[in-house]
Amino acid sequence: MKIIIVSNSPWRNENSFGNSFSNIFEGIDNLEIANIYCKYGMPQNNCVSRYFQITEKSLINGFLKGKAKGKEVIPENTKQETEDGEVAFNKIKKHKNIFMYWARGLVWKICKPVSKELVEFIDDFKPDLLFIPVYYSYYIHDINAFILKHCNIPALGYVSDDVYTLRQFSFSPFFWIDRILMRRKIARVFSWCKTVYVISDIQKREYSEIFGDKFEVLTKCADFSDENRPLAKIHILPYKILYAGNVSKGRYKIILSLAKTIEEVNKDGVKFSLDIYTNTALTEKQKNKLSANTATSLHPPVGYEEIKKIQEESDILLHAEAFDLRERLAVHQSFSTKIVDYLASNRCILAIGDKSCSSIDYFIQNKCGAVADSKDKIVDVLLDLYNYPEKMDNYQNAAWHSGKMHHQRTVMQKNLYDNIVKTVEETGR
Repeated sequence: MKIIIVSNSPWRNENSFGNSFSNIFEGIDNLEIANIYCKYGMPQNNCVSRYFQITEKSLINGFLKGKAKGKEVIPENTKQETEDGEVAFNKIKKHKNIFMYWARGLVWKICKPVSKELVEFIDDFKPDLLFIPVYYSYYIHDINAFILKHCNIPALGYVSDDVYTLRQFSFSPFFWIDRILMRRKIARVFSWCKTVYVISDIQKREYSEIFGDKFEVLTKCADFSDENRPLAKIHILPYKILYAGNVSKGRYKIILSLAKTIEEVNKDGVKFSLDIYTNTALTEKQKNKLSANTATSLHPPVGYEEIKKIQEESDILLHAEAFDLRERLAVHQSFSTKIVDYLASNRCILAIGDKSCSSIDYFIQNKCGAVADSKDKIVDVLLDLYNYPEKMDNYQNAAWHSGKMHHQRTVMQKNLYDNIVKTVEETGR
């Protein structure tokens, strides 16, 4: 079975797209995947057999100079180079705003990414199915529309953020103009798909109410077999809390509140410590505020394998979602990919955030984490874990069993593969 996937980023296990899609597809037999990607960089994964790259630089050169608008990429035979276009693109990203986003879209619209080289790549691969990551993007879906029409194949979709509803917050009229226009494109993309996979139960419910019963939940998965279960942690004071991930403005506020609460709880004896590992470039002021709390340590980022070792040494893993309205609405349908990693670590999870957020709702509904759904409750939750440390064992058991019930790799991948086969067979291919 041959599947073609158009992505924005190159499919690398270290970036968000590549990590999620490798987790979903790696290990499924009888699938051959081709990836068309629309940014600079080299792919790196064990899932994809063929790649085609299109960049702004190649589009402009094709439009102005008649050169190829894209090229097939063979990672092991292609030297990774820093192109002028990549340097310029990275500079623009630092000043990200909606006008830059529109300017990028205009380049793709004017220069037209569908080229002789792209058609030859698609025709040579002969896909049976188009699997669509439903990006908040015009030009990627223009490529998807071409593939569907040119190849006359069925489609499945996958959406992990709220790309459609108006349940957002912004004072910018340009934000709302863009959102309203994009809704028409997203609705069209959903109409192409036999099934659209979503990231959470909340997203499934809200989209089903609008578009009908074509949505199924598909999250990151892991091996939750009994023999793969990590050893339980023996809890010794001080209890180690770990946060590893991006720190948005809203998450920073939560982490700072937790750090201050730990400082308060530790006044009559050290009960908790907090270790933070993040790629986010914090300001000196933010660093100083966190460092002012004696039980809190801020560390430089480390690789995924090292984080797994640090998780093993931790008693509690922190998941945080912002209480701020703008961020809270932006992620209310989302389900962090780190949650499945947390469940698979066999550790107690502390979730802090508003219960309207899908990730926080998951811990509440499955009773698989200690939840503080307001800042005022953080101290009560910490004291409860300190006074009754057996609850950490109860939560880590509940987390493991929730992972086994909802995110077991063998089950999720079988269901996905069966639906791919069914979708293709129903079209008579």
